Amino acid sequence: MATGELLTAQSELFGSVFVVTQHLTRRTDAALEEFGLTTRQWLLLAVLQQEFPANHASLSEAAEKYGSSRQNVKQIALGLEARGFVRLVPDADDRRTTRLQLTERIREFDAPTNRKAGADLLTHAFSGLSTSETLALRDLVVRWLAGLAASSSAPEGS
Repeated sequence: MATGELLTAQSELFGSVFVVTQHLTRRTDAALEEFGLTTRQWLLLAVLQQEFPANHASLSEAAEKYGSSRQNVKQIALGLEARGFVRLVPDADDRRTTRLQLTERIREFDAPTNRKAGADLLTHAFSGLSTSETLALRDLVVRWLAGLAASSSAPEGS
């Protein structure tokens, strides 16, 4: 593939990812309305559940996995705290560190009707792809995210 062709493909993909994000955000915000949550808040809850099963993530650790700044994650977490989904608590060993603890309210997503609604949302979101295409896309996105994470933690000028 010629350099110009690759740059065109990258440009198309780059823009398309943002358009996909807009569609997913709109649909997910509508699905989360009954919980009083936004897509960004739901995503932070998902990150906390998936990446920190011991439920002891610091704001900085959560921010790294969420892909945003500590300050941004704190603002999202404060909204979640106001809705009863998390508690922000000082670390027992280092009072300068704030930890995020999920509350029992997170179990609302485990109710059968909510699980079905989540499954329906996912089915609809990927309805244009076959099973093998969905699995291949997942693998590509995981690799892409790993590359983005690695490049964002590399020293300047690398």
